[in-house]
Amino acid sequence: MTAEPPRPQRLRRLEVVFVDSPAYFVTACAVSRRKILARRCVQEAFIRFAKNGPKRGAWIGKYVLMPDHLHVFVALDEEKINLADWMKSLKNTISKALRVQKIPSPHWQKTFFDHVLRSSES
Repeated sequence: MTAEPPRPQRLRRLEVVFVDSPAYFVTACAVSRRKILARRCVQEAFIRFAKNGPKRGAWIGKYVLMPDHLHVFVALDEEKINLADWMKSLKNTISKALRVQKIPSPHWQKTFFDHVLRSSES
């Protein structure tokens, strides 16, 4: 039996981004890829969260809610909120909606994937 090669370490997020309001492409997955997100209550909670975003320095663009994960474009005023705190707030908002529907926790994987959009090609 041969040993698997070691996995490369994941690149860390840049500590400083030299843009006033960077735009991110973010992916977050349900824990164990549970199919719990394709629900009206999740979409409604997400839309309410998005509409209130500019008050907190977050502007949501296109998004896709899949049964077990979500993709979203978001621009942040990082003087008001950083990406990790914004994601924590989004996950909490959706988890509250799921708990009302009696969907047991945990709902989310602890991490998320993000990509800073640096050009129109990104």
